Amino acid sequence: MRIEPANIGDLETVGRLYEELYARMAALQPENFRPASQSPDFLRAMLDSPEGDILVAREPSGEVLGFALVRCQNTPEYPCFRPRRYTCLMDLVVTESRRGQGVGKALLDAVEHWARDRGSEFIELGVLSENLPAIGLYESRGFQERRKVMERNL
Repeated sequence: MRIEPANIGDLETVGRLYEELYARMAALQPENFRPASQSPDFLRAMLDSPEGDILVAREPSGEVLGFALVRCQNTPEYPCFRPRRYTCLMDLVVTESRRGQGVGKALLDAVEHWARDRGSEFIELGVLSENLPAIGLYESRGFQERRKVMERNL
């Protein structure tokens, strides 16, 4: 397996993986999410973005096993924030049949390398509180909870 930037030919598979992700999110929090597809225009824009990328985990045969969508950005320009550059791991998806086989760990290693190369001080991600396997993966790689997002239905 190798990790590399996606190319235009990978976007159909990345789109299918997004459908898996969105279906899982809808199953975990049906009150907030529904099954959906990712916009092909958004994916193409990420390939062309100087601040973002889609990294794919690929078998020697060329099959895409998963991806990480990353974006480098700066902290908000509010007076209370220290100015810092960081990488937002927007999405990480491994095809269901390959979960638990090291693909996610390899993608996280590649994300860290990508972030360091761009001068990021840290990596930030969001994860649904019900997604215990993903939380376990992130914690095993040194991620720690820094904030909580809370909501109350009206």
